Amino acid sequence: MGQVLSENTSSAEPGRALESGELIRLEADIAADGRYGKRILVVDADRVRVLDADDVVSFEIPIADIKTARNEQLPGGGRLEVTTTSGAILPVVSYSHTVAAKFSEAARGIEQLAKGEPLSINLKQQQIRCPKCSRLLPEADGICPACVNRGKTLLRIAGFLKPYKKQALLLATCSLATTIINLAPPYIQGELIDGVLRTGRNVERLWSLMGVWLGVLVAAVVVQILQGRLIAFLAGNIAADLRSAVYRAIEFLQIAYFDKKQVGAIASRVTSDTDRVWGFLVDGLPYLATNGLLVIGIATVLFFVNPVLAAAVLAPIPIVLLISVLFWKPLSQMFHKVGQKWARFHMHLNESLSGIRVVKVFAKEDHEYAKFGKRNRELRDSGVSVDARWYSMFGAMSFFTSLGTLINWTVGGYMVYRGTLSLGDFWKVNAYLMLVYGPLQWFAQLNHWFSRAMAGAERIFEVVDSEKENYKDEGQRLDIVGEVEFDGVRFGYDKSNPVLKGITFTAQPGEMIGLVGKSGAGKSTTINLICRFYEPDAGTIRIDGVDTRDIALQDMRHQVGVVLQEPFLFNGTIAENIAYGKPGASFEEVIEAARAANAHHFVLGKPDGYDTMVGERGAKLSGGERQRISIARAILHNPRILILDEATSSVDVETEKQIQEAIGRLIEGRTTFAIAHRLSTLRNASRLIVLEKGEIAEIGTHAELMEKQGVFSNLVKTQSAINEIVGYSEGDEPEGEVDWPE
Repeated sequence: MGQVLSENTSSAEPGRALESGELIRLEADIAADGRYGKRILVVDADRVRVLDADDVVSFEIPIADIKTARNEQLPGGGRLEVTTTSGAILPVVSYSHTVAAKFSEAARGIEQLAKGEPLSINLKQQQIRCPKCSRLLPEADGICPACVNRGKTLLRIAGFLKPYKKQALLLATCSLATTIINLAPPYIQGELIDGVLRTGRNVERLWSLMGVWLGVLVAAVVVQILQGRLIAFLAGNIAADLRSAVYRAIEFLQIAYFDKKQVGAIASRVTSDTDRVWGFLVDGLPYLATNGLLVIGIATVLFFVNPVLAAAVLAPIPIVLLISVLFWKPLSQMFHKVGQKWARFHMHLNESLSGIRVVKVFAKEDHEYAKFGKRNRELRDSGVSVDARWYSMFGAMSFFTSLGTLINWTVGGYMVYRGTLSLGDFWKVNAYLMLVYGPLQWFAQLNHWFSRAMAGAERIFEVVDSEKENYKDEGQRLDIVGEVEFDGVRFGYDKSNPVLKGITFTAQPGEMIGLVGKSGAGKSTTINLICRFYEPDAGTIRIDGVDTRDIALQDMRHQVGVVLQEPFLFNGTIAENIAYGKPGASFEEVIEAARAANAHHFVLGKPDGYDTMVGERGAKLSGGERQRISIARAILHNPRILILDEATSSVDVETEKQIQEAIGRLIEGRTTFAIAHRLSTLRNASRLIVLEKGEIAEIGTHAELMEKQGVFSNLVKTQSAINEIVGYSEGDEPEGEVDWPE
């Protein structure tokens, strides 16, 4: 009868397969007595059942007796209910908010079966716990810092070296040369002690060894300079490539991602997190490569000098490594939390500065400072905690690395005293120890760098790996005529609470469709779906008879234009903002668009004309000026489908008249969807679609709906009554949105 669907990894019964005939099996977390407990909803082609403990059936109803199914929202969760063909409403099963989205889909699936339709639902929901370790995730659908494979993360970063293979190979050669150079001075010193200083003769050997030492020092300087320049080049380019990758990923993310994240948190991925990776590449990775090779080389030389003494002095190394391993995972998780605190700090800072006018209007400076103080203290506390843990580890490692020197003086000194070890060899071992335990001691610092960098890299790759908009090249290329069809479209930002509930209508090419309704009725959501900012949860949207999901997204966006209630202008010139939708437009085309938008006159009145800088978000222009530039931008873009979202709600009457004239020119020959709370502005619409609670209540012309005396007529009468109370006349309604009485 339909597609068989069940829970996946989020099920409380991992691996539990659907039994024969079952179409839906979901676990609810509220028992019959209202406490937390397990109940199972089972739906097959013929009936709906609820199973309590030991698979006892506590509720059962045939599909044939069901007319509709719905989700009743309750504090902290909800309840699945069905309405029978006789009109009775029966409660089926209760659940918490954690699984509400799944039961919303289940209700839709039950309705589909009741209507004899194919079953087509999506039971996937946001993950709030790690499927591997069951820890709470820092954010829904985010990464689990405890389970991330840092080796793979490091390999992904290393993948950014591909364009710079020659420089990377040269850097590796420099690291090997640095290791060899660092091994030379202790060996030369030992030879000086045994071959020159103890005998008091052989001056020629003294000068030859000094010459070799001088050559080593010169080589060390040359290699160090070359290595430093290579590190700077590679680290800078890789960090820039990382920033480019994450920014490009952000630009192509779905709008739903931005609904869940604040701008400050996203910006921190491009800035703070990439800076952490850059710091590790500049300081940590070269240190690891050079000193890792140095430790191996020194250990080899020490065993060549004296195997017994080498084994003794290197004995603390396993303990040092064990301490590092034990502290590694807790520290990396703590650094990940510090990154989250930084993201929240950035979010508040960005939000408070962006809304500084609102803060000052309501005299909320102290309130915002208190919120800032809270974020700042959280950041301080997490930073202090992780640094305290790191210094504890560093202290323990310092103690055991110091034991190596103590062992050398004890064991090596005794061997020199017994005559089994020369003074020169003793000095070599002692000098090499300083070289080997110094790096080991600072491997704790490397752990610090690495943990911070990997936490930042994981957050970067989380963005890079997030689901992108479907800009697939194989999408159908389409020169849009303008027919727009909604066929049973259902959608909700929160899947447990749909905004649109199966709406169906068709807009013919060239029609102007007015969308009317109370706040929250679904007007803006309808427009968002036309723009393909979101995909419908169910149903189909077609343009010229083609499913929008089959149209090349970029091709479609090029033929859809939007004029927003609050137009966004970029910090550039007026000409650049008008030409934004058509790169390469000539200056004559820009002027023509400005004329059509009634903007040319006020632009010429500016000291710099079309070269006038508009400021951040167009702050140097008035609201009406910004709106007319936005309309000019849409005119130059020349879309086949036009969206007008409250385009005249925040301007004075004179400016509105100019904007209405510009809009009149803009909509000619285009399929237009307009949202307006001033209902008088929709008199000339071809048809009005009245939305109520996510469903279409009425469709018709302004005159037809007024004559019908239904929902739209009541809205008009309500608005007229409000206007009379506050003293406004027809055509001079209050600015902004009218909150319709429920």
